[in-house]
Amino acid sequence: MNPRIVAASSLVVAALSSPCAALAQDTYQAEAGLSYSRFKSDSFRSSDAGADGTWFFQRLPSRPTDYPLEQAAFVERSGSLSANYSRLSPELTNAETVKKGSAYGVDVDFRRAGSPLILRAGYDSTDSGRFATPLASGGTETEVQAKAYQASIGAYTGAATALSVDWSKAKSRTAVNVPNTNQPDTNNTFTSVGLSGQHLARFAGGDSLAIDATIARITHDSDNAASETNWDIGLRATYYPTRMFGLSAGMVFDNGDDHLVEGKTYDVGARIFITPAFSVSLDYRKFKAKTPDNDFSAIALRGALRF
Repeated sequence: MNPRIVAASSLVVAALSSPCAALAQDTYQAEAGLSYSRFKSDSFRSSDAGADGTWFFQRLPSRPTDYPLEQAAFVERSGSLSANYSRLSPELTNAETVKKGSAYGVDVDFRRAGSPLILRAGYDSTDSGRFATPLASGGTETEVQAKAYQASIGAYTGAATALSVDWSKAKSRTAVNVPNTNQPDTNNTFTSVGLSGQHLARFAGGDSLAIDATIARITHDSDNAASETNWDIGLRATYYPTRMFGLSAGMVFDNGDDHLVEGKTYDVGARIFITPAFSVSLDYRKFKAKTPDNDFSAIALRGALRF
């Protein structure tokens, strides 16, 4: 049997086979998830399977009475340590996949009840895998490796409102191996500085609305080319008709000198808690580029267990 199916089934069974044990817990301190995603563009596709885990620095209520279950860490101001790993199965048009890729990351979030301060830092690493393209002279192999660093500092300005200043830097290296040639690597660096805000509005009827907004200035530096600067402006809203179910929709506008990434990104998603301990989410994202043949779409399914 497919090991991805076995892993996903095990998570579901663990959550649902012992509902009494799950419901008996008034608090939780960790969340573990399994995910599967599919990325598609005109010339590239990838099917990715991943696992993630988060440890919260304080125990959180599993069944809060006045806000959505998904927003517990934000409302209670709990810091956390998170890690993730994904196995990438890429497919490049007119090329053979010689080696599959992988990605992993870690994130530390410092915040605590009674204090407005928010500090975050993160690191991500991605290996695209290796692709072989046949040539009359023999063939060529291509591999892309990327590393990204993130940091932010912010504060709560209200009981359920927070603002932060965000910084990130991503570096990628494309290595091309062509027989009988000395092909130099291609390096790209993306540096982002911006602001982000988060707010949770709770209504008298028991429903809630979460708003996330971002604005960032992104500078792209590449070998033997002038720097290019773009602006990203994003807005995402999640409506919770009940504490255990949320529907989200968002949009990001990208505009500037780097025409390959100019365009609009649309995303929709939903997350439902089947029990206070077990949830399932589905997200879809579509990028509509300004330049021709540069669109892409992605869909992701995730199951998570709190304990």
